[in-house]
Amino acid sequence: MANHSPKNKKRLSLKRVLTLIFLALIFGCVGTIAIVEIYPSFGAQVANQLRNWFGPRTVAQLETVVFQVQDTVKQWQYASGLEQPEAPWQTTPSPTSPLPLFTPSPTPSPSLLFTSTPPPPNSPSPSPSLLFTPSPLPSNTPTFTPSPTPWHPTNLTPFGTLEGEGIWQPYLFDANGQMVAARTFLQPDPARPYTIVAVVAMDLARADLHFVLGFSDPALVDGPTGDGLIPDADRGALLAAFNGGFRTANGLFGAMANGVVALPPVEGLATVGIYQDGSVQIGNWGTDIVDSPDLIAWRQNCPLVIQNGQVGPKVNNGSTYDWGGTISNEIVTRRSGMGLSMDGTLYYFAGPSLSMPALADAMLAAGVENGMLLDINHFWVHFTAIYPDETGELLAEALLPEEMIDQVDRYLKASPVDFFYVTVEEE
Repeated sequence: MANHSPKNKKRLSLKRVLTLIFLALIFGCVGTIAIVEIYPSFGAQVANQLRNWFGPRTVAQLETVVFQVQDTVKQWQYASGLEQPEAPWQTTPSPTSPLPLFTPSPTPSPSLLFTSTPPPPNSPSPSPSLLFTPSPLPSNTPTFTPSPTPWHPTNLTPFGTLEGEGIWQPYLFDANGQMVAARTFLQPDPARPYTIVAVVAMDLARADLHFVLGFSDPALVDGPTGDGLIPDADRGALLAAFNGGFRTANGLFGAMANGVVALPPVEGLATVGIYQDGSVQIGNWGTDIVDSPDLIAWRQNCPLVIQNGQVGPKVNNGSTYDWGGTISNEIVTRRSGMGLSMDGTLYYFAGPSLSMPALADAMLAAGVENGMLLDINHFWVHFTAIYPDETGELLAEALLPEEMIDQVDRYLKASPVDFFYVTVEEE
């Protein structure tokens, strides 16, 4: 005979409640993943509101659960053959990559500084070892003056098997049709073939990097903010724009632009500095980069990922604090980063399902000497090429068209958060 005592009824009722809560959490995670994939900006707004209610740590723990569920689903899809890794854009065969224009300096440096200022008049000629000398021509052959060799980075060694991996494709051009930026992709995580990292290489001899503070973040309470706008004077020379670093809620990482200090610098953190002469430096604040009247902008974010050509000491430490407001280094999510090589090339990295070690491996493969993490998560990782249409109106085109799907032209408007943009030097 069934026992229907009040105590047993209470136990059954409690089990039902717990089951309903568990199912609600499962469906909530699945629903959150779907919403974030379809409407990234909505997911970002919900996450920000939850941070206001429950704090960054609680939200980061919820995000960790969502990321783990999402990654588990992806691993099953690819293991079962339902999904196959694909190149992020159409690739074309590339001719043999030319030799680099610049031979890296052997001088070891704790930081990396590239100065795009041209040499002074009457400076000594470059070393003949850095120049290409054609074979002597027959006496009856007309002489000619060869044009300068176009800039082109050297192709990278692929990690995976996708066609086109590591082969640089022309991407951004100046008004004369000369390539200023190239792009390729890498598969740095052997356990996750769907981890496709887009890499953009930008020639700092022809392009300039700029930094903009958002109109609401980064900022302290009642502290100064930026306007979130690209100056009108620069809009005609725009090549690209891309995301900055973490929100203030995820860490008080220093930020300054045009004399406005939104957040003070923190000793020992990875920092990108932009100087009045157009030079760019990435290194640790306080040792490699120090405050100077020549600094017109700087942005900090976490420890260095790559330091002096080696993986940073904290990349593999398992810290839940260093790499994303309590999101550990091993959690896979959309991540972005920036790096400099010894030949003065600026690199941007972005991709889904990225752990910190995989991002570091991609940076090393590209030849980054010093590199740092930028923003993470679906909506915030964003890079767009910018170009005028027939009427002169500026248009934005996402680097990863299947991933960067929401508010593609966000940097052409007033932005609530910080970002970088790149202009081409006009002749």
